[in-house]
Amino acid sequence: MFFWVIQVKQNKETNYEDIISKESVLISVPSSSSTEEQLYKIVHESIRTSEIKNIVWVCYQQTPEVVERKLISLSFSFAHIHYIDMISHTMGLTKLKDDVNYCTSPTDYNCLFKFIDQIIEKNGRSVIVIDNLNAMMSYDMLERIIKTLRVFNNRITQNKSVILYLETTGACGMQTEVAVRATMNYVLDLSKIDEDLDMAWERIKKATWKDVMTLNTPLLSIMVLVMFFTVIFVISLLIVVLLRK
Repeated sequence: MFFWVIQVKQNKETNYEDIISKESVLISVPSSSSTEEQLYKIVHESIRTSEIKNIVWVCYQQTPEVVERKLISLSFSFAHIHYIDMISHTMGLTKLKDDVNYCTSPTDYNCLFKFIDQIIEKNGRSVIVIDNLNAMMSYDMLERIIKTLRVFNNRITQNKSVILYLETTGACGMQTEVAVRATMNYVLDLSKIDEDLDMAWERIKKATWKDVMTLNTPLLSIMVLVMFFTVIFVISLLIVVLLRK
């Protein structure tokens, strides 16, 4: 399957609104303490101007109660959000909410498909969020996961809905990562942001005056030129002020 890979290189403030049109999307982020918060923000931003307002949150990372608390703490709210809990039964946790759909096993995909179909049938087009693809994969064999992802993506898009997966970059082997990405229509790779910024900073630190004057380091050259004209402007302004006195 052909898929797009987008690597964000310029800044961390990214427009996520167009990913809804891609139908099956892998969001790849580097491991950090803010990984979950990144997902909440991306989901919130992606549906902000979309006609799809119905969210189906599939819990592999946190229970619905934890997700709700975090969304509230971040001031993110969704008008219509439905939870499918894949982990509470396995973890021996009590079912706390009557409006949550519970599956007895993280690998019970028939249960997962059934609840998603029911929610879409009742509420219309939806954005399905798999909050931790790495956790989902840890419960099953790679071959079965890949087959499930293909079926899953086809099934969701046939219902004119969208599915978003969160992946932690580097958490699995390169071969597995390539196989997973091949099942997606679109990959939003945010793992390159820090690397690109670090590389740019290293290039700036190693730049010589020759590089600046010959424009071999465009960003630094622009910064130096801006500083130069700023100094000229300030000096000219001071001269004008002194002459008027």
